[in-house]
Amino acid sequence: MIYRKFRIDNKYYKDLSQEDKKILKILEGIVKESTALYELQLKEGFYPKGITKRELEQAVIINPEILSPLTFVEKKNGNLVGIPYSVHYFKYLKPISDKLQKAAGACTNKSFQTYLNARAKSLLEVAGYEEAYKLWLSVKNSKLDFTIGPLETHLDKAFSIKRAYQAHLGIIDLEQTKLAASYKEALYSSAKLSFSKYHSTDIPRKGVGVLVEHTLAISGYPADILSSGQQFPRNIDIALKYGSRIIIYSSQFKLKFEKLYYPIFKTIFEPRFASKYSKDLLLEATGWSILLYELGKQLHKFPAVRERLQELYPPIDEANGFASGIEHSKHLVVKGLLSQEQLEAIMIIHIVWMIADWLLYKQNIAKQSHMIGNSILLNSYLSQGALRESEGISWPNFSRIFFEIETIAYKLTYFLQKGSYKEAEQFIKKNANLRIFERLSKTLTKIPTQF
Repeated sequence: MIYRKFRIDNKYYKDLSQEDKKILKILEGIVKESTALYELQLKEGFYPKGITKRELEQAVIINPEILSPLTFVEKKNGNLVGIPYSVHYFKYLKPISDKLQKAAGACTNKSFQTYLNARAKSLLEVAGYEEAYKLWLSVKNSKLDFTIGPLETHLDKAFSIKRAYQAHLGIIDLEQTKLAASYKEALYSSAKLSFSKYHSTDIPRKGVGVLVEHTLAISGYPADILSSGQQFPRNIDIALKYGSRIIIYSSQFKLKFEKLYYPIFKTIFEPRFASKYSKDLLLEATGWSILLYELGKQLHKFPAVRERLQELYPPIDEANGFASGIEHSKHLVVKGLLSQEQLEAIMIIHIVWMIADWLLYKQNIAKQSHMIGNSILLNSYLSQGALRESEGISWPNFSRIFFEIETIAYKLTYFLQKGSYKEAEQFIKKNANLRIFERLSKTLTKIPTQF
């Protein structure tokens, strides 16, 4: 499903002004309209049909624009050329840009108005993307949050560089955003004291903003896989200049919890063990897990890592989000922000999340890079006795899981900082095996994945 619209508690609408509601209606329409762009990219891909990765690499020597994140590659007169997105998708982008300007015209919040105009411009001018991102971070005193553009790289199977279009509209939850910020500050202040890990503290030093939002509408990749959160920008150089932002899509993760995570938890864990953890605790742990996952990734963003690891970057990055996020959560326990029971619940959700991804992957919803990264972790837990398998999972050994997470996090951050393509390739071949999910999911056939 590449477009999703959510009903949220009416109390959040009541806090909106009449102006906000007018702008919201325009932006909601834009989110839905943007699905045509993502559909086209799913159909066309980013490169000519039948072209090999080797041919692309050779063509880049003559024409570097071929591997620009924002070009569509065509073959003209026997040569590969990069066509700017703003040209290739113009007939789709121009109406959206016009409507964005209309929304900006209805806005009296100067920072939000300036941002919307910049987003409108960036759709038609590739050079405007960075300015729009910078202005998005500068928006103040707005209850609404909105993004649109070519933002996600997971669809590019060859190089993980080309970006797919998406859009989202949400109402910011100020209370939860403030709580998330306190967790972020505690985690990052501790991470800077850890000298044994390969930390890139430049991005956290520039600023990592966190917004927890009630999603009203979302399209593209995050709607397709029902993403619980995302971090921006994908361009590490831009993040190093301005900082980054994490969005937690609370409407989406709550739906995912109700339809997938909690039913999986009740099915795969031994009943006596499962009875120790309430549904409310596990829902809270889902929110913490998403935050830790995204914060963990921000600690290990290194220049040129995508170019160095190419298509191997997404699975390494995915696995590291889980491993480093949970590893650093020990500092939150020490500081009294998490209890031992809450940390255990986070590790339970981590296991459930990986199995849920498998069910979605089997329905062509979740992406293969997620599964490769997940399998590295899950295979390690099972092979080292951190999880006992008996028609599901009988009883996790949390101490052992945490030890394995620390070990794997060290390896993954090495690959992200300076590991070679060959080293990462060998590591994945040795440690990634998707067959484990087939075994664990045999008891989950009655859980629906279309919702």
